[in-house]
Amino acid sequence: MRGLLPVLLLLGQAAPAPAPEDGKLPKSVEALFQEKDKDGKLILGDTDRAYLKKLPPHTLDLIAKDAEALTLGGARHLKVILTLDLSSQAAAIVFSDNCILCHVDPESQKKIHLFSADPKASQSNELLNLKSFLSDVHFRRGLSCAGCHGGSPEKDVMTSDIAARWPKADVRHSDRTWIPEFCARCHADPSFMRGFNPSLPTDQLSKYKESRHGVLLLQEKDSKAAQCVSCHGVHGIRGPKSRQSKVHPQAIPETCGHCHADAAYMAGYKKDDGTPLPTNQLEQFKQSVHGKALLEKGDLGAPACNSCHGNHAAMPPKVSAVSQVCRTCHSQNGTFFDGSKHKQVFEEHHWPECEKCHGKHDIAKATDMLISDAPDGLCGSCHAQNAKDNPECNATARYFRSTLLGLAATRQTLRPEAEDLAERGLDADPVLASIEELSEAIVQTRSRVHTFDRGGFDQGAKLGREAAAKTETLVSAARNEQHYRRNGLLVSIGLMSFLAVVMGLKIRELGRRRRAERDRRSP
Repeated sequence: MRGLLPVLLLLGQAAPAPAPEDGKLPKSVEALFQEKDKDGKLILGDTDRAYLKKLPPHTLDLIAKDAEALTLGGARHLKVILTLDLSSQAAAIVFSDNCILCHVDPESQKKIHLFSADPKASQSNELLNLKSFLSDVHFRRGLSCAGCHGGSPEKDVMTSDIAARWPKADVRHSDRTWIPEFCARCHADPSFMRGFNPSLPTDQLSKYKESRHGVLLLQEKDSKAAQCVSCHGVHGIRGPKSRQSKVHPQAIPETCGHCHADAAYMAGYKKDDGTPLPTNQLEQFKQSVHGKALLEKGDLGAPACNSCHGNHAAMPPKVSAVSQVCRTCHSQNGTFFDGSKHKQVFEEHHWPECEKCHGKHDIAKATDMLISDAPDGLCGSCHAQNAKDNPECNATARYFRSTLLGLAATRQTLRPEAEDLAERGLDADPVLASIEELSEAIVQTRSRVHTFDRGGFDQGAKLGREAAAKTETLVSAARNEQHYRRNGLLVSIGLMSFLAVVMGLKIRELGRRRRAERDRRSP
């Protein structure tokens, strides 16, 4: 199963060795540069020669041996590989692996078995994309074709164990039940995985067997159910941190939606209550606050499908599990809810906690307007059915909403005041800091709505009111200082103007006296 390639080829060659002194390539390689295409043009050129000369000597030796053994079928075959512009390490692996070499040769392989750098252009098997394969996480760790298919990368012929390892083509494509166990030969073996990625869990298979997908595939023999390659791919498997991975956080919604958003594919599947399984989850998620944070803002901490449903153990979250999923991020809200009266009522009715008010895939950003006691509002509609004999319920909802709107309105009024003071040259930093305290208090007060109790709610509202009062005091003091400065400036200007007038009059009087004195002394 493992067929580990000599990983040492990846190591030990820090820098390319210099080219031979005569500047020539090995004879068997040099001969390939003489081959021409149908139009009489050389297939390999100066760029190819320059690339080969930069390779380490041991890699050139591998290429020469491949050419001599005809494993490298000719110039066109070599050209396909050189167009990949491989690193010296990757080139060493490719030219030492007869499986890759053979299946890259367009002259000897049928298109269904041909590894191509551009399957669309060559009209070959799209699953055999050579560029994707060379970026595959297995290949990069030293595991190549033989790791899954069996055989030996050193032999120039296929051995019988390769065919014996796989179900026949017509079976393996229609019956996918073999795939999980096949991948688990390595991924469920802790001792083997320790040599590649010790942090990777090895319980994926056991989790998968208990998942909804696993039950459908392995117990009910439904090969439409998702299995390993459905989410991870085949030859181009990448880790979840890669932007090109199908299981990168931002790619997961589309990966799940490939099946779950396809109405035709999902036809016939039902929820536990017998109703058809919906197919609008992906579109709803994209419009939700979580979807926008993940897909538009690039917040990789925002939840995706697997955050709530799980990965290999994917299941519809049960009522009792929904709140635990939400608490992963919104822990404080969950703590407040645990001590509320609603907790008991929700458990009695078997209602999901967070989902009851906020929804599931189409969760919108929570606003103060959400707290509505109107007959068709969130709180009012529920109270009309379940608390119609308790007017305090709607009164509490009104109190919550009016308090929050009042605090928000105060902040909305004070912030422009602070900005105006700053523009007038006053020290507005204390005012702005106080407004931030008010903003934080509003956040805490909103969170305390989940206590569904005026006492618990007012612990946050009190801080908000105190911050608002403090801010108003600071603004008032700043305005007084502004008025003091303005009045002082006016007095100063008035005094200076008065002195200027007096000085002007004095100068004028002195001038008059001088003229009179001149007139008196004149004969």
